[in-house]
Amino acid sequence: MWRYSSGKKRPHDNWAYVLGVEVSRRRVVQVIGDRYFILMEFSLRQGVEVEEGQKVYVGRGPREEVSRFLRYLDYEELHPSARQSLEDAVRRILTEGEAFFIEFFNQAVPITRRLHQLELIPGVGKKMLGRILEAREERPFSSYSDLEERTGMKNPVSALAARVMSEISGKENYYIFVAPKTLLEGELF
Repeated sequence: MWRYSSGKKRPHDNWAYVLGVEVSRRRVVQVIGDRYFILMEFSLRQGVEVEEGQKVYVGRGPREEVSRFLRYLDYEELHPSARQSLEDAVRRILTEGEAFFIEFFNQAVPITRRLHQLELIPGVGKKMLGRILEAREERPFSSYSDLEERTGMKNPVSALAARVMSEISGKENYYIFVAPKTLLEGELF
């Protein structure tokens, strides 16, 4: 199961954050997508320098900083320096994309009769699930602070970041935020 997939359309990130640059390998840059947390590797354009944490366009069409897409990555294929900056990048994505990610709390659905998508978030048990479902029935959440105030959930960004990091590292059975390499390479279709 993957939350954002619809039919057989594969997810695609248009923007990404630089996790690390490996100059020794033809100026290769490793990035993480800003919506689906896709880990990717690109060649840098000649004469272009990028810094860790920089947002770069990786979508279709002309790209200023990166040129050729090289491959999708999983966590184990990240360079040590890229792994070090990964959690900060995830938190930045969740913070800057607040409107996009708060929709998860507004639209999450049951996975089975006994398990709800919201319960996959660290700190969301049956009681918190009930509070979230009740509060969103009144009106949709508009921000992380609105979610906190109306449900008592502490630090939603940290909870989401923990879940995303767990999905990125491949330790989960359900992927609700991360588009894993296996999905992108067609193994889940």
